[in-house]
Amino acid sequence: MSDSNTYDRQEQREDYDHEPEMDTNPGERGKWISALVALLGLWLVVEAFVLNPIAGNFWSDIIVGVALIALGGYNFYRRANERLGSVGVGVFVALLGLWLVATPFILGSTEGTAAVEFDIEFWNDVLVGLLVFLLGAYSAYEARDTDVATPAART
Repeated sequence: MSDSNTYDRQEQREDYDHEPEMDTNPGERGKWISALVALLGLWLVVEAFVLNPIAGNFWSDIIVGVALIALGGYNFYRRANERLGSVGVGVFVALLGLWLVATPFILGSTEGTAAVEFDIEFWNDVLVGLLVFLLGAYSAYEARDTDVATPAART
């Protein structure tokens, strides 16, 4: 084996050892957006017991609220550890927001009827849904738009 081949292999190993770190977010950008998503999820869980919506909206608020707590917490954890937020999580949060906006129209909002009445439960789901949609869409956009260091092409 020639010294040239040994030197080339050693140089290639060093290239692997000095790769730039992927998924870095040194400024922890978007961390508080994720925290706000989790807090809105907590509000949905609390609101389900306080405002006492119909059964379908009750369970929708509980399930979506728990999902928002988990998804917001996940992205907060990633961003607090100087990593990028997940684009998929942001998109899923945005879709959950759209579901919250549609829920009063699909399931109704008053006890015993499927008719839509413009009451506090209706407006809570619509306003929280719009806010969750905007936060999720912005979070996905920020995670997607961030420049990530990419390793150089290997030959």
